[in-house]
Amino acid sequence: MPATPAWPPQSTPRLFVDAELAPGPLRIDGPQAHYLVQVMRIKPGDPVKLFDDRTGEWLAVAASVGKRDMTLDVTELLRAREPVPDLWLAFAPIKKGPIDWLVEKACELGVDRLLPVVTHRTIVDRLNLDRLRANMIEAAEQCGRTALPSIAEPVKLKALLR
Repeated sequence: MPATPAWPPQSTPRLFVDAELAPGPLRIDGPQAHYLVQVMRIKPGDPVKLFDDRTGEWLAVAASVGKRDMTLDVTELLRAREPVPDLWLAFAPIKKGPIDWLVEKACELGVDRLLPVVTHRTIVDRLNLDRLRANMIEAAEQCGRTALPSIAEPVKLKALLR
């Protein structure tokens, strides 16, 4: 008897959606649609995995594909959002390259909250929180995590220790 292939395949693209997912149609546009249509060459009927940081990971099937947008039919919940331990990572902000790596690895390891701490010797005076969130989303898409950590506003060390 021949083996039946796994559905959805392991190579299925996985994307974060910043809206609560539920069964039904979902329109995607912008950079995510560009990625699915132009880079991954998704055609109608192809599967896509979606996760939303609220409900978990869902299976969707491409219903219609345009040049700059697409409609997905969200069909089933593959797995619920995983429980996250109350694990915080306090760190002094560092330069751009290393902090991107730090945020990526913290997300992959299951940290719940990132807490930038400004110390007396901290050189970096501000953080691009939007860029750090984008790095966390990319890390979660690749590692299979369904819960994203939160990033707090930078706090001074003295205020943290009180």
